[in-house]
Amino acid sequence: MSDSKRPLFFLPVLFFAYLLFPTVPAHAAEKKVLGDILVEEGEAAEEASTFWGDVTVEGGVKDDVETGIGDVWVEGPVGGDVDVGSGEVYVNAPVGGDIDVGYGDVYLQSGAQVKGVSVGNGTIFRDQEARVAVTQTAGMASDFDDDSFLEAFSDVLGWAVMTLGLVAAAILLAVAAPRPLRASARSIEDALGRSLVLGLGSVPAMVVVSVLLAITGVGILLLFLLWPAYFALVFFGALVSAYFLGSKVLLVTGRYRAGDALAAAVGAFLVSVVYLVPFVGGLVFVVLALLGVGGAVLALLARRPFGAPRATYASYEDYLREHR
Repeated sequence: MSDSKRPLFFLPVLFFAYLLFPTVPAHAAEKKVLGDILVEEGEAAEEASTFWGDVTVEGGVKDDVETGIGDVWVEGPVGGDVDVGSGEVYVNAPVGGDIDVGYGDVYLQSGAQVKGVSVGNGTIFRDQEARVAVTQTAGMASDFDDDSFLEAFSDVLGWAVMTLGLVAAAILLAVAAPRPLRASARSIEDALGRSLVLGLGSVPAMVVVSVLLAITGVGILLLFLLWPAYFALVFFGALVSAYFLGSKVLLVTGRYRAGDALAAAVGAFLVSVVYLVPFVGGLVFVVLALLGVGGAVLALLARRPFGAPRATYASYEDYLREHR
């Protein structure tokens, strides 16, 4: 997949980095974890970056402009790149580097002068007077790119590699650890709403815990273990949701006795296909992963016996009859 098309659950990495590296003085750079940033006219900043908030540049920024979630307005010169995880970008001034947006549209106005533009999920709107030095790409292919076929082939190849990796991981988990996988998927089936709430709530909970650990000073060392463990849990959640979806597909098609490995493989492929949906694919992927996280947490809290045998049904009608 294109480098700009990054799932939203990777955005906490930016937050983690901000906790580890103290911000520099305000006169040298504008950096925040949360909140909007305004570089006023006549003001010069080394860089402007925030994890969650809008960035407006009316003066000048020597280096990069970054936001994880938020919009960016560039009315003054920027010497480096403009990186946005999710949000809109409006450019009406020179940008020395590239504009890289994961989810959102880019508006190049008459005063825009940029090196390159890359958008994962979104559209590039370009004024006739705007100047772009190199390739512009939007989504799987670009209307502005003379090498769009090669770009599309590269993106499709990247998606295929990602899909194979996801399918392989799902099959491996289904073979090596089928019991926790089944228990977590069953928790989603029994309490879909609670699983989703728990999964979504894990993100702000992790942020709050990280802030508290950072405040203690010594606790910041635990962040080196906390965030990798959480990302591993999110990945496990994605595989749980994949297995859950795959099981339902096999049940509907009458192949519910095919086994866990096939259910995991089918579900992983479906989840990977969902990721390709324009604009909302990445967000849906993240929601599914967090849904699986919630299911895993519920299974752990309920202490569901991992070795409990699965119920089997003679037909799909029998399954519906029992679950009404």
